[in-house]
Amino acid sequence: MGVVKSAAAGCALSNYDLAMPARSENTLIELKIAGRYRLVPIWTTKLKFEVRPSPSFDKRAWKLWKPILLLLDEVCKKEKLKVDWVRIHSHFNLKGDIPHAMGWWDHEQRAMFLCHFDKETLLHEVGHALSSGYHGDPWAKATARLYQKYLSGKELSAAMIHLGHYLAGRRVYKKIYGERPPKYQERPSMWLNRKPS
Repeated sequence: MGVVKSAAAGCALSNYDLAMPARSENTLIELKIAGRYRLVPIWTTKLKFEVRPSPSFDKRAWKLWKPILLLLDEVCKKEKLKVDWVRIHSHFNLKGDIPHAMGWWDHEQRAMFLCHFDKETLLHEVGHALSSGYHGDPWAKATARLYQKYLSGKELSAAMIHLGHYLAGRRVYKKIYGERPPKYQERPSMWLNRKPS
């Protein structure tokens, strides 16, 4: 990925700047985001929400995050969800546990924090945004609906089994499938021993 500084630091890029044919959508540009200068790919400037990479974000992680953030943009449009900003992380070469949750939703700020770059975690947090916020029945129903709408095959099966980790999720799983979910096995972090490529 190439790096290009914006012409006027802290200012939004003009349509002319974004349309320049010499730059790919993956070109990194420096923008002032939440009071700090960050390198972000051009494609992030076209999303319905602001993307805020963590201060220690490794630019090699953008290709892992791109499909997830594009899916969130699609989900926001289809579900009529207002997300103001999303904080994303990178933890290459992780040796132990991540010191925070895989994701969470902040109703007051309409903000999402994502550590895992998978569709299941993303849709789990969207379920919180579309419901009361806790792991109760409204959340479990909303999340199961999102899984069924945006996932398929093994991804859907794994997500629904994971939903059964929560009491409300077990009730929803049983209502959909007519049986109890399989016993949930805690999964290691996606970042565990992951090397940048």
